[in-house]
Amino acid sequence: MRYQYNLGPHQKIYLDNPAPNTVITLASSGPGQQQQSGTQILTGVWTEVPRAVQVGDGVLIRCVTAQGAFIWQVQGTQILSDNAAQWPDERAVPLQPTEVGSAMGTMAPMAPMGPMKMGNMEMSASPMTMRMGEMTLSMDNTNVSNAKKFCPQCGTAVDPSDRFCGSCGHQLR
Repeated sequence: MRYQYNLGPHQKIYLDNPAPNTVITLASSGPGQQQQSGTQILTGVWTEVPRAVQVGDGVLIRCVTAQGAFIWQVQGTQILSDNAAQWPDERAVPLQPTEVGSAMGTMAPMAPMGPMKMGNMEMSASPMTMRMGEMTLSMDNTNVSNAKKFCPQCGTAVDPSDRFCGSCGHQLR
């Protein structure tokens, strides 16, 4: 079960307990923007509904597990572990159940990228290769002998067996 606590009209705290962790997400939204930050802590499974209490400009969140009570202070965009001695139990309220995990939801994993093409340029990530016209740059060592070589002085294509550049005479090896 997921829970939420409303800090204000545009700011919420979401708690989830995908055992054995507690996930705390702070979400803010406004016209044309959304932000969220979060943390994940090894706590164990909750044994009671999480509770919250306003303290100054922030809020204290408390989760109880078989391992004990865990308290965090949320202030601004920071989520910090706090001392249990500061917990004002008489003002604490239970968090509200919610189906929403956070304001923005979870991003899907990024799909592997295939070759990218633009005009006569092609790039691929596996193996890392870039082709532009007849020139090929590659991080794959298995293909080095087939790669074109170029003079470091003038940029003219040279054969791997050349000792000197045929265009400017620069010594290649």
